Amino acid sequence: MVQSISVLVDALPEIYQPIFGHPELSGAVSRSCDDRLAHITALYHALAQRLGRPLRVLDLGCAQGFFSFSLARLGATVHGVDFLAANIAVCEDLAAEHRALAVTFAVARIEDTIGGILPDQYDVVLGLSVFHHIVHAIGAARVQSMLAGLAPKITAGLFELARADEPLYWARAQPANPRHLLHGFAFVHEVAQTSTHLSDVGRPLYVASNRLWYLNGQTGHFDTWQEESHPFARGTHQGSRRYFFGDGVVAKLFYLDPPARRGGPIARARHREPPARRDLNAREFDAETHFLLHPPPLYPAPRLTLHGRSEREAWLVRARLPGVLLSDAIRAGGPIDTGAIIRAILAQLAALERQGLYHNDIRTWNILLGPGGGASLIDYGAIGTDRHDCVWPHDVFLAFLVLVREIATRRVRNPVNLPLLSISPYRWFAARPRGLPDPYHQFLSAVHAYPRAHWSFALLARLFDEIDNSEEA
Repeated sequence: MVQSISVLVDALPEIYQPIFGHPELSGAVSRSCDDRLAHITALYHALAQRLGRPLRVLDLGCAQGFFSFSLARLGATVHGVDFLAANIAVCEDLAAEHRALAVTFAVARIEDTIGGILPDQYDVVLGLSVFHHIVHAIGAARVQSMLAGLAPKITAGLFELARADEPLYWARAQPANPRHLLHGFAFVHEVAQTSTHLSDVGRPLYVASNRLWYLNGQTGHFDTWQEESHPFARGTHQGSRRYFFGDGVVAKLFYLDPPARRGGPIARARHREPPARRDLNAREFDAETHFLLHPPPLYPAPRLTLHGRSEREAWLVRARLPGVLLSDAIRAGGPIDTGAIIRAILAQLAALERQGLYHNDIRTWNILLGPGGGASLIDYGAIGTDRHDCVWPHDVFLAFLVLVREIATRRVRNPVNLPLLSISPYRWFAARPRGLPDPYHQFLSAVHAYPRAHWSFALLARLFDEIDNSEEA
């Protein structure tokens, strides 16, 4: 048996991987696999624990089967495919040597194999440094479509993708951002940069799934996901963020190399990626994690479960507070306790202010109405020491007064298109505009009776309590 494998290995055009169980035949291997195997093993254990059973794995472009056999040794049932018959001959002889392992192999093209996969036939699909050859042969758009068709059929995929800046003949066919080949997956997270024997350019290793997030070695199920945090965002983040909801938590993924908003995902990847969104994502991730790790006393902040950051991504998982966004509640037309909401938000803004902190996006879509009627100011990445609102007129106090108007009139406006008269004390606060009811008209008038330099959220909270209490009396 050893002699047969030795002969087959000698006949290989390239010993790409270590020969499983035969270190004496692996001296001339092209790539060390230990770095990738560590990530593959960690993912395997995390998914097997979540599913409560050994996994079914498909190894696309299995080469000499090193990863297939390594996973089978962990208890997986593995099927490996490779278009090169010489590779499969080695794999089959090794399988005969390790009969206790549940592993099979076949000579097949990756395109044909993916097209024949049935839903839930496999838990995990490996595609390690194979798709760049297919991109070179049939184009990035077709490979993207192929992988999009695979996404709903499996629990997760682990893909190592080549880059367009590698000094090889196939590089020009690759998208500038390799992540875009995985556009059909909801969750796409780079877990490592791997080295190759071809150049000094590292390749990203991605975990992708339409069912689970995988962060810091932990997994979580998500029922829904979205690219925008709320309906009024309207493409603000340019596809550079993803939010995942399930199991009582929110997982956030911030891409620090967001695509330009031109054409489809493959076309966008060919353009230079703007730094502005990347920088904003980094700042807001830092702000949110810092705030959730050190919230002010009694502030209704959720527990931060995990977080991390790499060169191209940042991520966090936090508890999900129950409730509905105020903007959604207003659009639904149901009953809203306006006074209780304003009082609660003012108390939270005043608590932040005592710590030298301000919220730069005080909007109805950043207020969560809890099941018990309470209101919480969310979007923790908008909290920091800068006392400026994120949009014109860049004043946190005027932004709050606009919020009061919107809650009282049940009319939410896009702050980007907010006209001057909406914040003018002469056109808006001096008279009762469009039937703005008391005590809110009185409150706004009382606020403007003070010099602008004296405004604070502590002052606004006191004025609102005085007027609200006098109304009740």
